[in-house]
Amino acid sequence: MKKLLFLFCLLGFAGSSIAQTVTFGVGVNAGLAYPIVQDDQGNGTIIGLKVIYSLGSLLTVEPNISFLKYGNPTSNVSGINGIYDGFEGSKITSYGVDAILGGGGGTGLHPYLLAGAGYYNSKRDMTLQDETRLGFSGGLGFELGMGSAFSLDARVKLNVITSEGGGSKKSASASAGINYYFGY
Repeated sequence: MKKLLFLFCLLGFAGSSIAQTVTFGVGVNAGLAYPIVQDDQGNGTIIGLKVIYSLGSLLTVEPNISFLKYGNPTSNVSGINGIYDGFEGSKITSYGVDAILGGGGGTGLHPYLLAGAGYYNSKRDMTLQDETRLGFSGGLGFELGMGSAFSLDARVKLNVITSEGGGSKKSASASAGINYYFGY
């Protein structure tokens, strides 16, 4: 949490030094998460909050925090108990920064690409799992400006969380939400 607070302050100071070109906003989104090649997780839900720093018409920086809850895993074979049957899905809290190429608010439809990095804290109460790892994300989306300070936002992301021994955990998410820009 201290790292997230530091990141928000750092971006705030950077934004205040170029205030004439920065558009500031906030956003909230919700959607579905799909584990990729993970038998120990079921499909889940994701909720996210973000601060938006639009540095002109092409580049936007979004510090963010997301809360993901995977569903309980189930066996794929009917009538046969799987090794993960009875387990619970993990809870993942991620905090990081996304760089957006395109988008940027304003009226109309604005497609964009995104890339990000952050820390992912994964917890599973049943197994006492509690670990934080560096992760990366990438994806695409679009923002639909509604002629005022509000816009609708939809995106898909691929998340890759590093793990010990060189492996990784991957998931995809699809979410939609609303953004509010100050000063419009």
